[in-house]
Amino acid sequence: MYKQIQSVFLLFFLSLVAASAQEKPNNIPDKLDNSLLWELSGKGIKKSYIFGTIHMISEKDFFMDDRTMKAIKKCKKMVMEIDISQSLQMGIQLMALSGMKGGKTLADFVSAEDYQMVKTYFQKEAKSAEAKMLPFEMIEKWKPMLLQSFLYQDMIEGTMKSYEMELLSIGSERKMKFDGLETVEDQVNVFEKIPYADQAKALVELIKEIKKDANSGKAEFKKLLDLYLAQDIDGMVVMSGEEFFGDLENGEAELLTNRNLKWIPKIKTMSKEKPTFYAVGAAHLGGPNGVIRLLMKEGYSLKPIK
Repeated sequence: MYKQIQSVFLLFFLSLVAASAQEKPNNIPDKLDNSLLWELSGKGIKKSYIFGTIHMISEKDFFMDDRTMKAIKKCKKMVMEIDISQSLQMGIQLMALSGMKGGKTLADFVSAEDYQMVKTYFQKEAKSAEAKMLPFEMIEKWKPMLLQSFLYQDMIEGTMKSYEMELLSIGSERKMKFDGLETVEDQVNVFEKIPYADQAKALVELIKEIKKDANSGKAEFKKLLDLYLAQDIDGMVVMSGEEFFGDLENGEAELLTNRNLKWIPKIKTMSKEKPTFYAVGAAHLGGPNGVIRLLMKEGYSLKPIK
């Protein structure tokens, strides 16, 4: 089964990092401490914090502990993957950028039988209210990976909650400045680097698997959730490498590693200006080319806050 496809839509909301191993300085640990919150300091920057989120989680599993709140209170600015404080503008940009180039639709990449199966699923069977609300004639023109985001609710038990929305509320109450490490355009354009045919095949396989066994996707998500609740950021990277990417051409590099590398100069610059609280998908923190080790390689001090 295309287990890697579950990571693809999680990646759009969750963004896991699975990077290839490479030589590292002696001060880079082989295994990072289990922690979602890291203090960033040194080399003339203002003391800042990096926090790992999981973009959607069941309400019963959501937590925001005292150490995280204390770190937020020490910062003047909150930076996420994208600046979600501009939600209206984000929505307009996403709609404008979602379509496949060349006027392509899902029907150009799948059989007539599979096309009808996907259409029926989105119109009648998916749990997502958004999936049923939007006309299929519109979303069938979207990049297939974006359609997978609508299936997220099928993986989570009960009411969902978003760390990003919670952090937005906390930051707004504290009148913090907001910013993003990338733009909506940056995120959506990543999907142009992966062939539409591969994306469409992944979408079809995922829906078939859900229809065959609704518990399959939930089991995969639970493995990821257990690692998150254990705050095992390196473990999340290992799981993503073992379970997911598979046959998606250029998927790992384009969706994961390259984004981390582009974030580092921005983190360095923003942290010089004011103490900043960074919140990104948790497994962006771990792995050989995760944010934590990349900053360590640059000579910064990274300390887990336990």
